[in-house]
Formats: sequence, C-alpha cells, structure tokens
Amino acid sequence: MKKLLTFLLALVAMTGWAQSDLGPLAETMWRNEQTGDWDIGFTKKYAIYDCKLWNYDYIRPKGNKVVIALTNNGEKMQITVSQEKKGKRQMFVNGKKQTYSLITTSELPNYPTKDTTPFQDNGYRAGDTVTFVGWLKDLPKEVLDRNRKYVITTYSIFTREATEYSGDIDDEGHFVVKVPVENSQQIDADWRRTSIVTVLEPGETYFLLIDGANQKRLVMGRNARVQNELLAHQYRKSFDQLHEHHILTEEQLLAYKDQWAGMYQHNQSMLDSIMQQNPMLSRKFEDFQRMDDIATTAEEVLQSSLFAQGGKLPQGVKDYIDSLLWQNIVKPYTIARNMSFLLYYYSYNAEHGSDKYKQSVTIDGNSLLQMEKDGYIKFSEEDKAFLKRFQDLTNQFKQAKEEDYEAINEKNKELIEQIGEFMQRSDVETAIQDALDALQTQVEISDSIYSDPVLRDFSRAQKLYERLDNKRQPFNHSCMAILNQIQLPAVRNVLLVENDKFVNMQKVEVANAECLRPSSDVEGLTDGEAIFRKILEPYKGRIVYLDIWGTWCGPCKEKLKESHFVKDQLKDYDIVYLYLANTSPEESWQNVIKEYNLTGPNCVHYNLPKAQQSAVEQFLKVDSFPTYKLIDKQGNIHDLHWQHTEDMKSFLETIEKLK
Repeated sequence: MKKLLTFLLALVAMTGWAQSDLGPLAETMWRNEQTGDWDIGFTKKYAIYDCKLWNYDYIRPKGNKVVIALTNNGEKMQITVSQEKKGKRQMFVNGKKQTYSLITTSELPNYPTKDTTPFQDNGYRAGDTVTFVGWLKDLPKEVLDRNRKYVITTYSIFTREATEYSGDIDDEGHFVVKVPVENSQQIDADWRRTSIVTVLEPGETYFLLIDGANQKRLVMGRNARVQNELLAHQYRKSFDQLHEHHILTEEQLLAYKDQWAGMYQHNQSMLDSIMQQNPMLSRKFEDFQRMDDIATTAEEVLQSSLFAQGGKLPQGVKDYIDSLLWQNIVKPYTIARNMSFLLYYYSYNAEHGSDKYKQSVTIDGNSLLQMEKDGYIKFSEEDKAFLKRFQDLTNQFKQAKEEDYEAINEKNKELIEQIGEFMQRSDVETAIQDALDALQTQVEISDSIYSDPVLRDFSRAQKLYERLDNKRQPFNHSCMAILNQIQLPAVRNVLLVENDKFVNMQKVEVANAECLRPSSDVEGLTDGEAIFRKILEPYKGRIVYLDIWGTWCGPCKEKLKESHFVKDQLKDYDIVYLYLANTSPEESWQNVIKEYNLTGPNCVHYNLPKAQQSAVEQFLKVDSFPTYKLIDKQGNIHDLHWQHTEDMKSFLETIEKLK
C-alpha cells in the first residue's frame, strides 16, 4: 500500500510538470556564459530558442534536473536543466552542455570578451534579406492596437527613398517581417511604440523580445551582439538643425559649421567615455556610432549649401567636411542611413561650385542637326532645309556689328517668327531638353570627386532615380547611357525595375479618361477667380475637395499615394475631388494619375496652361505645395492644413459641418 501511494504521488508530480509547471524557470531568460548571447527563454506558454517559439510537449523532473521536451512544426528538441546555483544553471541542449546565467537586467549585460569583427559587407549584391521575428509580450491591448503591424523602415543609399516593410501582429503580440537589405544596413523599427534603431546584417535571422511584464528588451540570433549592445547602451547625442531659411552669408555658414563641429566633438567624447567604461563593447557598436556621428554631422553641414549663394559653400566648410569624412569613413556605407543624404548634398555642392555646371549653350541650326545625328530627334527634309536658313541667319548675326542687328531683325522678321514657332514644337522642345540635359554634366562632376567607384555608382543612381521621381517618365537616351555606366548589378536593377514601371505605364490608357478635363473648358479666361468659378460650375451644390499639386513635388505625390485611404473615409459623402496640376508636363501628369489610380466618377483633373494656373493660384493665395481647400455647396472656399488628414476625426467633423 505504501509503495502504491509513493507511485501515485510520483505520477501526480510528473502530471503536474506535463501541464507546463515550469516552477522557478517560468518567465526567465538565460544567457550563454561562454558567448554572452541570449540563447534560451522560458515563458509560461512558450520556450524561446533558435529564434523560434516552441510548444512544451512535456516537463518532467529527473533527479535534481528537469527535462523539457519541445516541439515546433514537427521539429523536436530536448533541454535538460540542472538546479540553479548562484544564478547559474547547467543546461544540456540536445545533449550539448552549456553554462547559463539568469538575465536579471532589462537588456543583455556586457559580453564577456572583445569582438573586433567588422560588419558583414556583401558587396551590395541583390537579393539579400533579413528575417526579423518578434514578440511584443504582455503589452497592453491599447498599445498593440495602436498599430497592428510591426513596421521596419529602411533607407536606400541607391535612391534616398525610405521603404516600409511590415508584418501583422497577432493577439499575443507575435510578428514576422522579411526585410530586403542592400548590405549591413541601419533600420528604424516600430517607430512611436518601441522605437528601435539598429543595424541588420544580410542573411541573418533575429528574434526580438519586448516583454512588458518583465521589462526586458532582448535580441536572439546567431550574430545578434551589436543589436543587444545598441539596446543596452543608448545615449542622447547633441543635435540641431538650421533654423534660418534664407540665403546665408559666408560668416553665417562658417558659424553653422563650427556649431556642428562642436557637437560632433561632444558626441565623440561621449562615445569615448562609453567605450572606456565598457571595454568589451564590440567593434560593430563603435563603428556604427562613429559612422552615425560622421554622416549626421557632414549631412547637416552640407545641407546648408541649399542656403548658400549659388549653392556654393565657403572653402572652410568644404575643407572641414573632407577632413571629417574621408579620413574616418567606415564601410559598408549603409550602416549609417544619413550617408545616402550626405552623398546627395556632397555632390550638390560640388556641382554648384563648378564652372562647368554653369556653362551656357547656344541653340542654332547646326546644334539641332547634331541632335538628330545623336539620336534625339528625326527631322524631315523640309525641316533640314529650314534649319539651314536658321543657321545662315545665326551666322549673319555672328558676323555683323551690333549696330546692324536691328536691320537684320527687320529684314528677317518672318523667318524669326517661324524659328520661334519651330522651337515650340513638342518634339523639338523634348530633343533640346534631352540633349542639353544637365544630368550628364552633374554626373561628370560627381565622378571627379569620388575615388571609390562604389560611391560613383551610388551618386549616379541617386540622380537617375530623382529624375524618374520628378518626371514620372521613362529614361531618355542620355539617362540610359548614364545607367549603363553603373557597375553594381543591384543598383542597375533597382533603376531598371523603376524605369520599366513607367515604360509599361505609357502603354496603358487612363481609366475613366473623361476625368481629364481639357483646358478648353476655360479657354480665353485670364482672371483667376473667373477661371476657378468656371471649373466649379458643373459641381454647384456639391462639396469639392481641392488638391493643388505638381508632378515635381515629392510631398504632393506622397499624399496622392495615400489618397485612397482618405477617399475611403469620405465614401459616405457626396464629394467631388478636384485636382489642379502646377507646371506639370502632360505625359508626367497622366502617368502620376495612372500610377496612383486617381480616377473615378468623382475625380476631375486639370493641367491648365501656366498663365491660367498661376492666376488661379494667385486668387486662392497658394504659397506652398500641396495646397488643399474645401469648397462648400454654396461655393465658399475653406482653407485646410496640408496635413489635415493626419487628424481624420477632426477632418470628418469639418466635412460634416459642410453637408
């Protein structure tokens, strides 16, 4: 009877373990004493190991140890855990013995040994991704509901574009995000909630634990050391921005440089102090922080060229940037996101300081015929005969004295008028724009300032992408020639994919083409109010949502990209969406409309002649782009802040009042 009772008690004990009674192991995280990594975690519902969440198959005592069997999608493993001694336990993971210490701090403690390994450099090859797994554990529901997606933002050094990648967050707080990376690359994660800045390395898998109940922030992974160090050693850096937005004197520009030089030294001193106090911090941690300081300082100082006379910075500013940058730069360039903006402004300053950039070109008959030879245009025989007359007239002016100009003008009055009309032909205008494109000159200047061919590729790519973004048209002859000079396949591919998008777009007609209204609707009108009221006439008695934008305007296009969300919020209201484009080439205008699908029975688009659009903007007191207005049913005009859709509740209340 006594033996039976003992057996039953043992069975009860084993059954208790089988029901996931972890005892003192519950809600504990364990660090490998040899490597310093966070290797294992035990929560009430899951074990965490190898960047995965494992279900408990059984938990059984075995002498003074506990055997834990785990499963994950058919995969099985076993962990045997010894008794704790002074915060440490021996664990056998699939038979392999390691010593682990209990993590009692919010972040991982300093690693036990120094690591001098640099960031992985993949040569900027295409196709590399990172798998970012995570668990926002025991966060309040209202915090999770703030955004049910975990968003990671990358910043391309090829294009200067920010791209968001996201994964759904389930009710327990789990998520997975696949992140394409250009190389080892700085990212921002889950901004405005957990707000993490770190660097991801190509091909790696990371597991992020944000534990609200136990106040822990830990990263698991084969190479997750620097990510843990960046979480554990955060510090506030000195930072300021240019507050003057007008042309600055040389003295002011030098003073701004000195201000940033002081902040840079202060930030470097803080980093030196952290490295001295924590001598085991890795090379990656130090490289990232130093590169971040260098790139941020250089980018902010170079940005002041936007407010320099002619875009040219004083020599003292340029000398400082060169001494800061090229002696201290760390590769790969992508570990600091501001490097992409730095390259842009470094090239900008070099271009605007170059006499080559400022050279003027004379257009005459011979130069137009040369454009035909270069493939920019095809002239008829009649055109060529006319261009010969144009060149003869040009030669007359070149050989004549200044006092004879008036007589030559009078004698050739009809020909001069014909030349004016010829130069306004759309094919001639396009050929001149393409042939005299300043882009090639900009590229030549940029090539001369970068010794590293990789930086030359990045600079070319940034200029080409900016051209695509502004024009919303496929590359012309000269742009394709520049693209073919780029050596890195991944960089070329990014541009070709984006270019193909616009090539294909040109083959597609605008859906609901009647939403594109001809300027003949307001033909002959010159007064801004008269033009605007004429446009509004068909929509009298309805609310009109006015968007004044331009194909050249980045913020305008960002807002247009989000416009479907706005329209969805307003679907219950009878609203006309009126779009007036500012200084936008016809082809670019239509491509943006197609790209963002800005069509529909309630959409109206105008691309008015410049004088009429300017008159309307003057009447509406437009001083920035985009500009938004609401016109009520009585025709009264109401101003809207350009970020009015950020507070959709308030915006809907405004619409409700106008019903």
